[in-house]
This record gives sequence, C-alpha cells and structure tokens, in this order.
Amino acid sequence: MTQQNPQYKKVVEYIMSEIENGSLKEGSRLPSEKELCEMFSLSRQTIRHATGELEKNRVITRVKGSGTYVGDQSRPRRKPRYRSVAVMLTYVNSYIFPPVLQGISNTLNNKGYSVSVSFTNNDIEREKRTLEQILSSDKVDALIAEPSKSALPNPNMNYYRMLEKRGIPVLFINSSYPKLDMPCIRLDDEGIGYEAVKYLISQGHRDIAAVFHCEDLQGIRRYAGFDRALRENGIVLDPEKVIWLDTAGVSDLDPLMDYITKRISTATAVFAYNDEVACQLIRGFNRKGIRVPDDISVIGVDDAEAARTAEPPLTTFPHPKAELGIMAAQKIIEQIENPLMKRDHLFLPEIIVRDSVKNLNKEEK
Repeated sequence: MTQQNPQYKKVVEYIMSEIENGSLKEGSRLPSEKELCEMFSLSRQTIRHATGELEKNRVITRVKGSGTYVGDQSRPRRKPRYRSVAVMLTYVNSYIFPPVLQGISNTLNNKGYSVSVSFTNNDIEREKRTLEQILSSDKVDALIAEPSKSALPNPNMNYYRMLEKRGIPVLFINSSYPKLDMPCIRLDDEGIGYEAVKYLISQGHRDIAAVFHCEDLQGIRRYAGFDRALRENGIVLDPEKVIWLDTAGVSDLDPLMDYITKRISTATAVFAYNDEVACQLIRGFNRKGIRVPDDISVIGVDDAEAARTAEPPLTTFPHPKAELGIMAAQKIIEQIENPLMKRDHLFLPEIIVRDSVKNLNKEEK
C-alpha cells in the first residue's frame, strides 16, 4: 500500500512551488502561522514543523517580532558575476558525457554564459587539483560537477564547502557526496534497480544475479533497488550471485569472465550495472558458448549505442543524457540568480525491451 506524504510536506511543497513560480520572491514575507493553519486546515504544530524544515534548509528565515521571510539572510551573495560556469566531469570518452556536455554548453551559451570544462578521470587527486584551480582563479559563478568515486571516503569535501562559503553554487550530476547538502540531478538509480528486477520476475526469472560498481553511489543505489524488488517478491538474495567490481574491473571484464560465470552459473538472468558491463557480459558469454537469452538473460542501464548493436540487442533503461545536461544548466542558472533554488531531480525512464531477456513463462505453458 502506498503511504501518503506527511501533512507538513504539503505546506513545504506549496511554499517551494510559490518560490519557484515567482509568487514568493526573496525577501517576501510568508503568511502568518495562523493564516497557514486556516489555508491548509492544519494544526499550528504541523505548520511549525513545515516552516522548521524550510528554515533548516535555509529556504526561509524567521525574524523575531517581524515574521518569516523567503531567503537565508546568512548566505553570502557573490558579486560581481562573471557569467562563467565551470563543468567538471569524470570521463571525456564515456558514451554518456558528450550529449550531457552538449546539453549543458548549449543551454548556458544561449543564456550568455561561458563554459570551462575539465575531466577528472574519476580520480580524487585530479578532482582536488581542479577544485583548487577553480578556487584560486575565483572567476566562475557556479560549478556543475560529477563526483569521483562517490561511494568512497573523499578528502575533497572542504573544497566544495569553500565554494559554498564564497557564494558559488554547486550542482552535482549523476551522483553526489552524502556528506554535502548540495543538489543533484541524476537517474533514480534505486528505482531502476527495482524496475529491472520486477521486469525480470514478470518474465518468469527468480534466480537473478547482478554485477555492480562498488565505488560509486549509482552502484550502491541500484543494488538497493535490486534487493528491495527481490524481497518484495519473496526471493532470498544470494550474495554469491551479487558481484562487486571497481573501476578497473568494470572497464575490462575479460580477465574476470571465468570468475563471473562460475559465481552465477545457476542464474537465469543478470542485471548489469550499465550497458558497458552488460555488453561485455554478452560478448563474454558468447565466447564461452553461453547463449543470450536462451541460457541466460541480460538487462542493462543507459541505452548506449552498443546496446542497440549488441547480439542480441540489449534490453535496458535509457539515460536522459541531453535532457539531463539541459536541466543541469537550467538549474545552475536558477541557483546563480536565486540561491534558494536548491532542489534535486530524479529521472526514472521506462524500460526499452529488446531481445536479451527470455520469457520463461512461455516455457511453462
């Protein structure tokens, strides 16, 4: 049964909506507690819970003896503006990032912003050097960043906090750091893991394996969805069939195929961390005479070009590459112009069904 949102969240969402559509501007006075109580037919305690959440997130400020106002009076304002945005991504040659970067650059350029791009190669030290350069140059209005190995401890958090203290907004894409209260635009990774397993179960699969990336939160979140879907359907997760790989392992599965096939030998399906992993699995299975989908089904994430040309074509969940880039640019402009606009956005795309998943239900009939 779907749980309803707590009552106080209705008030939070209303106030945030009024801010976003411009009805409430920075410095505007909110309706009084009494007025909000009457407006929503809620108790004063519930209204205080809502405004307390907004104040905690620095969306509003209470002024004793005066009222509650939109805006965080303690947040520094950055002037002058350079109309320049730094973009820090992990890989230059990834199939994900060219359309993401194009969406970011085109949108920012059309709004009169210049864009400086750097790549960390998913390396924490390169991330550190890039952040140091941004701070030392002190000539950007904002940063759009993809974190490096977001599931691992990272010593660079203070650099991001320094940017925030200088009034330079930071927006993460694809993932974020749990220790930072900064907005992120990404896939609903847990939702995708959940929907992937639900689809496999709908096709008659119950012995389901998975291959995940252990160094980023996308892998952790997709595992969470994978696990939740299994449990909701009365399937006990077998840890032997869940394989965790680091960055080097994800990029080259060939030396690991004997190990992987041994671990998942009884599985009828495998959920791959992304299409790069899925396509490597398919090629590896083919070389071993393991037929996809007759002997094992494979499902991926991203809808890369390789997914469409794989043999067989891969069932997958599309990554909203260009759309994510456009939205990231729009959101960072909002943050530059109004620092209150700090909101996450999750994409949950619909599955693209191709030929890599076998319907076992047909065999039972």
